Order: sequence, then C-alpha cells, then structure tokens
Amino acid sequence: MRFFLLGPMEASGPSGPVVLPGVKPRALLAALLLEHGRTVPVDRLIGVVWGEDPPATARAVVQTYVATLRRTFDGAGLPPVITSDRHGYRADLPADALDVHRFDRLVEQGRQAAQDGDHTGAGRILATALALWRGPAFGGIGESFLRAEAVRLDELRLTVLEERIDADLAAGQGARLLAELTGLVTEHPTRERLRASLMVVLYRAGRQSDALEVYERGRRALLDELGIDPGPELRRVQAAILRYDPDLLPAGTSRTPRQLPSPPSDFTGRETELAALSQVLRRPGGMPIGVVSGAGGTGKSTLALRVAHDLAEHFPDGQYHVELHGSTASPATPEEVLGRVLRDFDSATTVPGSVEERVARYRTVLAGTRTLIVFDDAANEAQVRPLLPGGPGCAVLVTSRNRLPALAGATFVELGVLPADAADLLLTRIVGAERGDAEPAAVTEITRLCGQLPLAIRVAGARLVSRRQWTLSRLADRLAREQDRLDELAVGDQQVRASINLSYELLPELARKALRRLGLLGLPDFPAWIAAAALEVEPDDAEDVLEALVDVSLVEADGADPLGLMRYRLHDLVRLFALERATAEETAEARAAVVERVVGSWIWLVERIDEAAPLFLPSVQAGFRKGRPVDPEITRRVVDRPYDFFRAEEPTLTAAVELASAMDLDALAIELATALSGSAFGGHHRIFADPFGAWKRTHDVALDAARRNDNVLGEATLLAGLGQLHYELDDFPASRAHLSQALPMFRAAGDVRGEATTLAALGAACRDQGYLPEALHFVDQARKIWSGLPEAGGMGNARRLAGTVHVEMGHYAEAYAALTEARAAFAEASSRRGEALTLRSLSLYHRARGEWADAEACARAALAIFEQTEDPMLVAYCERALAKALLRRGDSAEARRLAERSLAVSRTLADAFGQACTLRVLGEIHLADGRLYQAEQCLEDALARWTDLRVELFRARTQRTLAEVHQALGNVDTARRMTAEALETFRLCGARDHAELTGTAV
Repeated sequence: MRFFLLGPMEASGPSGPVVLPGVKPRALLAALLLEHGRTVPVDRLIGVVWGEDPPATARAVVQTYVATLRRTFDGAGLPPVITSDRHGYRADLPADALDVHRFDRLVEQGRQAAQDGDHTGAGRILATALALWRGPAFGGIGESFLRAEAVRLDELRLTVLEERIDADLAAGQGARLLAELTGLVTEHPTRERLRASLMVVLYRAGRQSDALEVYERGRRALLDELGIDPGPELRRVQAAILRYDPDLLPAGTSRTPRQLPSPPSDFTGRETELAALSQVLRRPGGMPIGVVSGAGGTGKSTLALRVAHDLAEHFPDGQYHVELHGSTASPATPEEVLGRVLRDFDSATTVPGSVEERVARYRTVLAGTRTLIVFDDAANEAQVRPLLPGGPGCAVLVTSRNRLPALAGATFVELGVLPADAADLLLTRIVGAERGDAEPAAVTEITRLCGQLPLAIRVAGARLVSRRQWTLSRLADRLAREQDRLDELAVGDQQVRASINLSYELLPELARKALRRLGLLGLPDFPAWIAAAALEVEPDDAEDVLEALVDVSLVEADGADPLGLMRYRLHDLVRLFALERATAEETAEARAAVVERVVGSWIWLVERIDEAAPLFLPSVQAGFRKGRPVDPEITRRVVDRPYDFFRAEEPTLTAAVELASAMDLDALAIELATALSGSAFGGHHRIFADPFGAWKRTHDVALDAARRNDNVLGEATLLAGLGQLHYELDDFPASRAHLSQALPMFRAAGDVRGEATTLAALGAACRDQGYLPEALHFVDQARKIWSGLPEAGGMGNARRLAGTVHVEMGHYAEAYAALTEARAAFAEASSRRGEALTLRSLSLYHRARGEWADAEACARAALAIFEQTEDPMLVAYCERALAKALLRRGDSAEARRLAERSLAVSRTLADAFGQACTLRVLGEIHLADGRLYQAEQCLEDALARWTDLRVELFRARTQRTLAEVHQALGNVDTARRMTAEALETFRLCGARDHAELTGTAV
C-alpha cells in the first residue's frame, strides 16, 4: 500500500487507487500518517479536523471517521492501517509506504552526495526526490490545522529545488538550466538563491549584461515587495560578475569566449537578409562589417544572433556579444566596453586607463585571430569606431536603430516589417499550428493590426499563449480598437509602446514635435511640405527633420511622387504612439492649429489650380477663408501638373477632411470638401481609382460635422455638393432630392451664389431626365441671380444649360442666343473647358437643325480643346458628337471608329450615361449601313441602360430608332408600338421630337 501527501492526497492498494472519503476524514488520516507508529490523542485529532471550534459531538464523530476509513481500507484489500488504544489512534505503515518519508530519505542522500563532491549524483538524487511531488502538499484536505505543515513541506520543496540547481551548476550543467531558472525567478521574484543561480547561468553563457539586469530587477522586487536590499550572497554574485571572476565558471571550462545568446527557436523569414549578411561576414581578406538597422521591434538583434550562430564555426577564436545600449539615455561608452572585453580576455589583466591605450591593447589581442564580435544596439558611428578590430580575420556585426551611414567599409542591411506570409507564419509558430490553422483569417488580421512588426507579433502571440481560453478572433477584435491597441500590445517586459519610446526620448525637440504632429494628422503618406506646414518651418528644413527621423527608423521614406517630391509615411504603431504623445504633450488649441495650417495649405493649392484652369461649373462658395499660402516652388509644381497632384494626394486629402470633421473643425472640413468637389479631384474627370468614393466620404463626414455644430450654411453647401455627386453618378432623382434640400437653406441664409448654383444644378438634373419645362424654369431663375453677380462663369453655365434645354424643346432661336451668350461668358471667365462644352452644345444645336458641316466644325473645335485638358470623358463625348455629325454627312466608317472608341472610354470610366448614348449612336450607324441585327443589338442594350437610369426622353429616342430597325426587319407591329410609345414620351416631355414625328409646329 502507498499513501501520497506531496500533492493531492491519495492512496493506492493491490487493486489500484483507493477512493478516500470526504475532506475531514482525509485531514484525520493525514495527521495519523505524519505521526505513523505513534499514538495521536483524540483531542489533537479534534484540533486538526475542526480547529478551535469543534462540535459537542466531536469525539463521536472522530470515531465515525475512523470507522469509515477502516471500512474503506478493508474494502480495498489493505491490511489494518489504523489501530486504537485508550489514549487515541495510531497509523501503522510499512517502510516507504508514505511519500513524505521517501522524500526525506532521498533529500538526506542527495545532500550527503553533495558534501562528498558528487555533484552529478547529488543532482540526480534530488531530482528523484522532487519528482515525488505532484502539486502543493496536502491537496484536498481543506483549511485544516495541517496547513502549517503543508507550508513547511512546500518551503522544503523549494529549498531542495535550489540545492538540486546548485548541484547541477557545480556539475557544469548550466546551459540546460536557463529556461527553468527564468521561469522559477519569474514565479518567485524574491528568492535570492534562485536569482543568483540564474545570474551565474547567464554569466557562463557570455551574457554578463543580462545577468546584471537580472540582479537589478531582483533588487527592485525586494525593495518593492519586502522593503529590503539584496542579501550578501546575491551581492557577492553581482560583484563577481562585475569583476569577471573566473571562479563563477565551472572547473575545466574553456576560456574561449562563446557569448552569443540563443536566438528564438521560432525565427521566421528574413532569408534574403540572412544570405546577404552571411556572404559579407565570410568574405575572405580584410575585416568585414555588417550593419543591421531598422526601427525598434523589427527583429534586428534576432537576425544578428541567427547569423552569428550560423557562422560561429568560421570564428574558432571566439564570439563576443556586447550590448551598447544605444537606444537608452546612457549608452555604453567605448571605454567601458573595451574594459569589459579586455577582462574577458584575461580576468587577471590590468586594464589600461585611457581609451587610446585600451584600443591599442584590444586590437593587439585580436590581431591574427578569427573572432566574431556582435555589437547590439549601437547609438552611432562614434560609439562603434573605437571598437573595431585593427586587421583581417575578425568580423563585426552591428545592430542599430540608426542607419550608421558614416561607418566606412560597412555593408548595410535595412530591416523593415515582415512580409505578410512570414508574419502569419511567425504568429502561427508562436501560438501553435493547431490554433493558427483553425483561424487563418484571424491570424492574418492580427498580423495586419500589428503592422507585421515582429515585436508586436511576438507580444500578441505571447498574450494568446498565456490565455489559452481566448480565440484568436477575440484578440483581433481587441486590437481593432485603435485607441487601445498599444495597451493590448504589452506582455511582461515586452511593450511596443516602450520600444518606440526609447527612440522618441532620444530625439531633439523639433524632431519630437514633428513626429507628434505627423501622428496627429494620421495621413497615409505625405511630402515634406506637409511637415513644414505642421511645424511652421521652410520645406527644406522640414525635409531635414524627416530625413533625421528616417535615419532613426521612426519615419519611412516612401519614394518620389509624380511631382518629384519625396513622400514619407509612419508605421501604424508609430503613428498611434505619436498620436498619444500629441494628445499628452500638446494642448487642444495647438493640435487644432496644426490641422488648420495643413488643411489650409491644401485648400490654397486647390484654389490655385482652379485659378489656372477654371472648370465650367461654378463653385458653390465664392472663395475660401481657410487657405494658407504654400511655398512658391511647391505651388508651381502642383499648378503645372494638377492631375498628378490629385493622384498622389487622393487618400491623404480624404483623410484630412475626416480628421478635421472628427475634431469638429467643421468650417475647415466644409471648405476642403467643397474645394475638392469643385476641382478635378471631385471626379468630373474620373481619373482616380475610386473617382466618386472620395467625394462621397469627404462630404458625408463634413456634413456630420456641420450638423453637430449647427452650421446651416455649411450643411446646405455639402447637400448641394452631394446633389452634384449624384448627378455625376447618373442618379438624377437622388441628385434632385439633395439639391432640393439645399435650395431653401441657401435662400434662408441669404446666400444668393449658393442659390444660383443649386438652381442651375437642378436644371441640369431635370433636363437629363426629360423634365424640360422644369429645367427651363430652374436655369432661368439661376440666370436672373447670376446677372447680378460679378462672375461670368456662373452666367455662362446657366446660359449653356438653357441653350441645351431649348435645343431639346426645338426652340432654336432661343437656343442659339443662349449658347452664344454662354460662349462669350466663358471666354470672359477664361474657362476653356466652358468654351469647349458650349462648342459641343452648339454641335448638337446645328445637328438638330440639319446643319451638318457646322455641327462637325463645332464638334472638332470642342474636341481639340478637351484633348489638351486631360479629360478623357469629355473627349469621348466630343468624339460621339463628331461621329453623329459625320454619320449625317455620309462618313459612316469614320463615325463608327469614333463611336467605338468613345464607347470603350465610357466603359473604362464606368460612365453609364455615356455608354447608353454611344450605343444608340452605334445602332444608328449600323442601321445606316444596313447591319440590322447589329443595330438591333446595340439599341436594345442602350434601351436597357436608359431604363435603369430612368431617363425617359433618351429612352424614347432610342425606341424611335429601334422602331426603324424593326420596320426594316418586317416587324411592323413592333415598330408601330415603339413609335407610339416614343411619341407619347416626347409629348409629355415637350421635346422637339414630337413635332418632328407629327409635323406640328414646336
């Protein structure tokens, strides 16, 4: 039989485990087992079971518990265990039946072996004793008076564990103890003996700085938790490490330095960098130097250690690892480092006093050797240069957050974040393949939110490992909250925030301010002039600051944009850190002023673009009060190449409106959103990847800000802008709805310019849906207002729209007069686009009157202008107008070529209105050439698109042409039906087509 008290209380017999009764009978049995062979009085047993408050029936209950235990043992086939006499009860056990006694005996044997110098045997015997433990002593007996004995046994267990570690150290087995001791010291931070052993193990591994850091953490723990200083033994070990005492090394140890710490076993990726550094450091002749630079947390040290271990056999005379602490406020000086390394060579040596003498001694000792030296976390070139060996044979590997470009002869490897696949693989290796493979989408999302930064991924992985109950998706959800992300990326002494802060604290004030303000702006990327506006300095000075931040890996250079300006970006986690610092260190007024300056700079540039090349549509606002002048050279580049500017700045401009809106700088957000929608950025030219998405996003967020701040005029301005957006999207009902909301707001505010612009936009939306009388009403009201305003462009737009409506209605005299006035007004406003659009409208006028040559001439003149303005959509519209004129003149081949090219452009630009128009033209061309089935196909396609767009007038015109096709095909009934439907639509719309078909006067 066996009884077990070193862990959960258990018993076993010939047939296996014995099920013991409840908590109190177990406590009684434990008391008897500990005193086996001796009678335990009943009063003492009562005290063990009930403490100081036993029941009146305690003696009787003790008898019941004893009887229960006897029945249990008898049923398990055990011989009698508990006997009684007149004084109490006694447990009778065979030798070694109780694990406590076996433990005591083995501990005594292990201690004797250690005294005899058999450290290997002592370690083995003590390990056997410790293996008897299955958990805290006396598990399952509740809060009995035996708890003090349990505490004594648990303390004895820790003491024996310390003795076993001492024996293993004395036997030279330090390497395998590192992981165990690290965990034990974390679990028991104030046990000085364990901490001293860990320091010795680290020292023997060549990690003196880590050993001293363990001492420092222990000193703080003792002070914080117990209010005391380290004891004499721990201080002795620290002093021995500081003087490089060889007595800390096991007997017979080689004095050849092998100081490289182990790299993480889950090292992932970096194949290209590994190959490049390996090739450099193995290069024959000379003294190769490799420099690994990058932001904190990119894995520079891990990469360096991996390379160093891979190449260790090529450097048989030793491998040194030296912490330079360059990212701290107190970097190691060359004098300190040289003193340490020279003592490593010979602890008995007298180290020279001056730096020059130490350098000379150091280089003399290394001369002719094959030694690899890893300098981790260098501050700058000046710190490293005195530490370089003097001749061939040795190799040096340096890591630094700075680029160290002035380190002559070095090969530089700049480390960024991990590629997406390597980042996912690293996280999967940390959390385990089973968890990672079960949630691959969550793995990818976590690494994305970590910015694929190795340190952040390791922290996220460590959190998941320590929280086995969490799904990966849960951590991904927590990381998704930007305001909490840096808090989530912290575990133990690994913190992303702290890593970034090391670099931040070493920056000069202007660079810190730049980083804070760039974090506040939160832009996806930016040129130097943005930083200049944020800092109120010249662009060249801002570029110098940014390049300094690039050198310390806090800002990333992102290449030149189409204007030839270098662009920069912040890693997402650096951006969040910088935003935290901006919130903590800058006042709300200062933060608002930064945004006002930067956004004002964009507004000013957009104004200059519009001045240089006015669009044909007048802006809702006459001018912008928030604009801030920008450097003349930057302005020149932007105005010369506006489309390249907008392409480069599209995501940045959208982010700027969103930021201003979020900060409730509503007037600023409204001005930038309005300025952008009235420019090429707005999507009129469909040159961007998402031509209308940015327009909608900027207006939606600015509209929210306007409403939050009761800015009624701003709300009207943005509603009008959304109305124009829906017009561009061919959603004419939605356009009219937004414009109709804006119109009374402008009138109530007395903003006649906004009223006139909105009226003209309503006229355009009504015209394109075939509501011709309503369109004429709106544009005539706009004309009356513009006549009292000093802006020719607004009048030009109103008169051009009126002219096109008159053409649709067959009012040719009024149409010609209006279009002539429009052309003159646009010329006065220097709007070449307005003139070109009016020429295209004149082409439609002449075509409606059957004046084919004039129609062709006007279309060609409009086309020539638009071909110079980088406006592919209006080029396509002019080519379609020219195609119709050429068709009427009998040149169907050229007409078809132009129409097909126009259709291709409309499809590329996702212009549904343009596609429908051009398909109708192609149908007419095929009809003229006798290709009836091709004509039918094109016209049916156009008809379906007009139906989707709810544009009845153009749908009716397509029906009219399609009826001609059916007539030619012999489908007389279909032709008659379609003609009748079209005729009714023409009548309802008041279109000229009704008179053309019926022969009545317009």
